Amino acid sequence: MVENSLRIRKAVASDRALIEELWRKVIADAFEVEDLGENLTPDRELAFKMRQVDEMFAQGTSTMFLAFEGDSLVGTIAYGAPPNQGILKQTGDELVDTIELGSLYIDPAKQKKGYGRALLLYALETLLAQGVQTICFDSIYEASKYIWRRMFGEPKYHKKAPGHNFSHMIWVVDVKKSIERLKRYKR
Repeated sequence: MVENSLRIRKAVASDRALIEELWRKVIADAFEVEDLGENLTPDRELAFKMRQVDEMFAQGTSTMFLAFEGDSLVGTIAYGAPPNQGILKQTGDELVDTIELGSLYIDPAKQKKGYGRALLLYALETLLAQGVQTICFDSIYEASKYIWRRMFGEPKYHKKAPGHNFSHMIWVVDVKKSIERLKRYKR
């Protein structure tokens, strides 16, 4: 069982290079199958995401967990508030006080094997233990949207991203119900 083979811990600033190495692989893999337009490139996306990591460590407004199998980093997930600028813009700041769950990245060699589900459950259970009732998350990647729809239903917001070839989907979900759903979820 995947959950038993994972060691999950909170990320620290010295993990930055490990995170970047994993994300470089994941983002490059995603861009091979996704048509995100010419305005968005793997290098731009990685640079944007790494700026978010730097802000997270500098400001302490978010928490990131790293999942290891042996000594190998196989996945990441983070949460924090306020949500990213894309979510705030698409919702007219409606979700400004909602915790965003994001940066769920799984090594391409480990995808579709339960690692993401295990990491997602860990983060949601941590949030529930802190008294968080509702979270939001978003996606621009078609492969991820397919998975999120199967797991959580239709998004609350679905808008075309201006100047891009993709739509932006945003889910707002109940944490406790999401944990129950994930425990029943079959790939």
